[in-house]
Amino acid sequence: MCRIMTSNYKNCVTENGISISGDRGKLAGFKGSYLSEFSPKKDFWLKWHSMPNKISEEESTLFYINNYYNEVLSKLDPMEMLEKIPRGSILLCYEDGNEFCHRHLVAFWFELFLGISSSEVIENPKRETVKRIKRPEYLKDILEVVIKSNYEMNGFDNIKDAYEYNQQNIKSKELKMV
Repeated sequence: MCRIMTSNYKNCVTENGISISGDRGKLAGFKGSYLSEFSPKKDFWLKWHSMPNKISEEESTLFYINNYYNEVLSKLDPMEMLEKIPRGSILLCYEDGNEFCHRHLVAFWFELFLGISSSEVIENPKRETVKRIKRPEYLKDILEVVIKSNYEMNGFDNIKDAYEYNQQNIKSKELKMV
């Protein structure tokens, strides 16, 4: 089983679901757990949501990923967030499986920083099986560029290596303060 999986509310009926959408999944009737830390910030989400037909899809996607990373993900520590998520949990939001959604960005964020890959899944109605489907990989490429432009890479080309190096420096500084 994957450490973390993602899905949308209509494709996941398990108790393992954790909402990461701003409304906690209320429009979908979801009543389970919620991780507010991953919710998009309302101001940029509203601006992004008003963009269709005003700019290209590529510009709109880049706008969202830049803002989501800088206003949400960059404020979080990947390892601390991973520890908050029980093994086998399914992070939930609204969009269909292979469409643009911030849950894919969260999954790729964990992959880029910690090397943890995850699956986008669809449960069958009887909860007997889970079908894995492809995640939109182009989002990972864009997120990686955004992270490398905004994260202290310290000469590393790999985000995971830069993160591990930065974490060691933080621990080293904390030990010196003691």
